[in-house]
Amino acid sequence: MKKTLFAWALASVAYTASAQFQFTDDIRLACPKVSDQQYSGTCWCFSSMSFLESEMMFFGNPNPPNLSEMFVVRQNYIDRTQKYVMLHGKMNYGQGSYFLDNFVIAREHGLVPESAMPNTRTSDFRIDHSKLEKWATAFADSVADDSKKKINPIWSKNFEEKLDRYFAPVPQEFEYQGRKYTPRTFADEVVKLPFDDYVQVTSFSHHPYYQNFVLEIPDNWRWENFYNVKIDELTAVIDTALAHGHTVLWASDVSENGFDTRSGYAVLPGMPYPEDPRKNPNIKKGDLKAAIATYNKRLANLEEFKKMDLESQLKQARDLDSPGVEIAINQELRQLDFLNRNTTDDHGMHLIGSAHDQYGNKFYIVKNSWGTVGPYKGYLYASEAFVKAKTTGILVHKSAVEFLMKASEK
Repeated sequence: MKKTLFAWALASVAYTASAQFQFTDDIRLACPKVSDQQYSGTCWCFSSMSFLESEMMFFGNPNPPNLSEMFVVRQNYIDRTQKYVMLHGKMNYGQGSYFLDNFVIAREHGLVPESAMPNTRTSDFRIDHSKLEKWATAFADSVADDSKKKINPIWSKNFEEKLDRYFAPVPQEFEYQGRKYTPRTFADEVVKLPFDDYVQVTSFSHHPYYQNFVLEIPDNWRWENFYNVKIDELTAVIDTALAHGHTVLWASDVSENGFDTRSGYAVLPGMPYPEDPRKNPNIKKGDLKAAIATYNKRLANLEEFKKMDLESQLKQARDLDSPGVEIAINQELRQLDFLNRNTTDDHGMHLIGSAHDQYGNKFYIVKNSWGTVGPYKGYLYASEAFVKAKTTGILVHKSAVEFLMKASEK
């Protein structure tokens, strides 16, 4: 997950398309304010810190600390580079990573508030990791070079020292709310989350269901496990988490035309609902009869579309910019899109609730990390169909998936 979006480029856009969607929230869980990853591919960390802060709220802390993303990102560079060198450079290297990376670092190194380690070296700096990525990649390649017969053992120390050009200093000890902490004691005594109680879940047919497997995506460089479920069970896990008060981490392909953060929604192609002319005050009385006939014909076409097999739907479907019937996504198409790289590991986000549109279609409330972009000020609504089709993986508290694990053991 490394998608970067420059919110400033969108700030002047007029947001009108989303007015055709009317959303009603059904579940909306507590979460921290929207943040901005700016010029960095660190969505995997921004979304995860937001998730951890929401989990702290769930477990009884109404005012959780604003956790430092860059404390985690810096350590992730160290861990990743060590593995890259061990694998002789035969591994994906860059800014992207995955959700469980945050939990590994929290367990092994702790966490800190942003007040102790800001996300930029000074307040005048923006988060821009383009030069950092270029330098770190060149450094890692120079150490991992297969032509070298001997590696200088102090390379890791040199790497860490040079990281300090790009990150604020790592605090060995700091003060928070009148008490002194280390990163380790802060994670244990303030954050206080059960880091081992979270599970990554996905749905692909090239591995057995109801088992763990290492998902073959470039940013899963730690080779972490995912629990494999069927497509309808993937959204059932999300629904269970939200119903229990837990938010969800969501990794998805956002390169689709239907993912429109400027308008505030994400939908699959389909057939739009026709507008009832009797509700349109601009239609003249003499034109109403013909308009109603056209409306009824379109309704009949919509019903036929619902009954079609997926292949036929795909031939007639078009991009939706208003509510409609989306294509009937199934496991086979989801798998095919993944294998053909039409569904890629683009972006990590934070699901904080569920909603429905004016026709009763189900959506999930998504908190993004691109600043307060769009009509919902940094949030958007993703349809259930879009989530089923374009999710690469989710992370949930284990209580949301235990019902499937127990059922599969019988």
